[in-house]
Amino acid sequence: MMTARSLLRSGLAGLVALSAACTVPAIATAQPYPSKAIQIVTSVGPGSNFDQLARVFAERLRQKLGVPVILENATGGQGLVATRRVLNAKSDGYTLLITSSGLASTPAVVKNAGYKAEDFVALAPLGQVPFIVYASSAVPATDIASFMSYLKGNVANVNIGLLTTSHITTMLSRKFGKIIGGDPVEIGYRSSPEILSALLAGDIQMAATTHAIAGQHVALGKIKAIGVVAEERTQAVPDLPTFKEKGYPTLVINVWEGLFAKADVPSDVLDKIRAVSKEIVSDPSYLTAMVPTGMEPWKIPFDQVQAVVDQEAKAFKKDAEDLKITFD
Repeated sequence: MMTARSLLRSGLAGLVALSAACTVPAIATAQPYPSKAIQIVTSVGPGSNFDQLARVFAERLRQKLGVPVILENATGGQGLVATRRVLNAKSDGYTLLITSSGLASTPAVVKNAGYKAEDFVALAPLGQVPFIVYASSAVPATDIASFMSYLKGNVANVNIGLLTTSHITTMLSRKFGKIIGGDPVEIGYRSSPEILSALLAGDIQMAATTHAIAGQHVALGKIKAIGVVAEERTQAVPDLPTFKEKGYPTLVINVWEGLFAKADVPSDVLDKIRAVSKEIVSDPSYLTAMVPTGMEPWKIPFDQVQAVVDQEAKAFKKDAEDLKITFD
């Protein structure tokens, strides 16, 4: 006959055994990352050069990791739609973000952006696209020196085309205005092709866009390429100087594309994605596949990407305050 003490011991032993039995399957079924499809949300529009490069990267990531990689274009709100979607996702590494330099600049210029640059961690520098300042054929300038002289003497009569979907070109316009003593007349357009059409028609006298968008029209003599507004010259037009090297160090806008994750994703998952991404971006076949997209390599070491993004976020904040740029 079992005593009360025996029954108690038996019950406790059963609980321990049950607990152990429940624990073993949990350990046995834990799977290394990744074990299911990865979703990459991108802030860029379908068909754009940024989108093309994102798809090149996503396909190679699928091949490397052996799981489906789904790319979703979530445009709108100057990148905020995509950014907020990733920010609200689980911090497990299965929802990543491919976006542009707007990730660093948006919190500086958009009221109630809903995030800070430090909410995300940089994983890979996918590419960059140097912007070029183009002038209409009627502008009596052929190089940076003559163009700046023309602007200073005609500031009230110069129209500049801006992208309403991005504040980067607005910031560039205000930088020009600070140098020439007055802001050009800013006219907004929804896309780069619309800006190009306006430039060709003479509705605007200047605009900043990419060689892939406007280069062919320079060759036909319909518009003029004045100079590059980036840290370095573009591979597409290596003989075209930058405004910076001609004495205008503030006339620089860095337009890049990168892979990001939420900052609170487990470190081992971040390390795995970063290591695989480095293999992809360093592969010569990736650089070859980049050429048709119009993008160029973003030449910074992987271990410095985060520092560069952080530095740009601070610079954008200072520029936004100095140039009095805010968006609702």
